[in-house]
Amino acid sequence: MKIIDMLITNKTARPGTRITPRGLVIHWTANEGKGANAVANRNYFNKHTTEASAHYCVDDKQTVRCLPENEMGYHVGAKSYKPDALKRLSTYPNNCTIGIEMCVNKDGDFQNMYKNTLELAADILKRYGWGIDHLWRHYDITGKSCPAYFVTDSFAKRFTGLSAEQAWTKFMDDVQKILTGNPQKIQTNVDKVSIEINGVHLPSQGYLKDGVSHLPIRAVAEAVGGKVEWCADTKQVRVNGHDLTETIESGISYAPARELAAALDMQVEWDGACKTVRFSKGCACE
Repeated sequence: MKIIDMLITNKTARPGTRITPRGLVIHWTANEGKGANAVANRNYFNKHTTEASAHYCVDDKQTVRCLPENEMGYHVGAKSYKPDALKRLSTYPNNCTIGIEMCVNKDGDFQNMYKNTLELAADILKRYGWGIDHLWRHYDITGKSCPAYFVTDSFAKRFTGLSAEQAWTKFMDDVQKILTGNPQKIQTNVDKVSIEINGVHLPSQGYLKDGVSHLPIRAVAEAVGGKVEWCADTKQVRVNGHDLTETIESGISYAPARELAAALDMQVEWDGACKTVRFSKGCACE
C-alpha cells in the first residue's frame, strides 16, 4: 500500500482539534471527471475556501494522507444524525471518526481503487483493534447518499454490478477477509455473555467458551478510558501497554475477561446465574 503524506494546511478545513478515533467512515468523492484523483481531491481540501476535509483520499494508484488520524476533519458534519451514530459515536461524529474518500475519476480504475481502499481500511481497523462493526458509510451517520454505490441501487449496479446492500456487504466482507485471513463467525452453540461496568450494562456482548468469558476488547476498554493499540511486533492488540491473548471472531477482537480486567486495573466477577461479567473499580469481589 503506497501512502503519500500531503497534509493540508488550510485552517478552514484543518482546525487542528485533537480527537480519539472511535470509527472509520467511508465516502466517495462524487467527482467522475478526468483527473479527479487522490491528489486533486487533496488539493481541493487545501483551497482556503473549502470547509470540507477527510483524512485520506484513495485512487487506483496511491493513497494520499490529508490529515493525521488524531486530528479532526470535516467529513460527516450535519444538522442531524442517525440515532445509532449518536449512541455509538458522539453528538458530533467529526470529533471521533477517521474519513476515507474513494475517488471515482473516469480515467482511473475503479477495481484498483477499491482494492487500495480495502487495504487502507483493514490497516486502520487492525491498528486500532477494531472489527468491521467500526466501519460506517457516510449514509449510516447522516443519511446522505454517500458513497452512492453503497447506498443507491442505480449507482451500485453501474459501479459494482450489485445492489447497494450487496455492494456494502461485500465491501465489509472483503475487509474482514484481510483482517482475519480466514474469517469465521462465532459458533452458534456458544453462550452469549453480558457485560456490566460499575453497574452499567454495555450494549456489546461477549461469549463463553470452555468455561472462559471472552469479551470485545475495544468496547470494554473504551468504556473505562483504556488505551487500545495494535502492536506490529507481537501481532497483538495491546491495552494500556499489556499484550492480550487475542481471538478474532467476525472481525472483532476478543480477550479473556480476567486479562482485560488486569490490563484495565479493575476487579472482575462472574455471575453465572445471569451469565454476566461484572467489572468494578477499587472493590475486590470474589
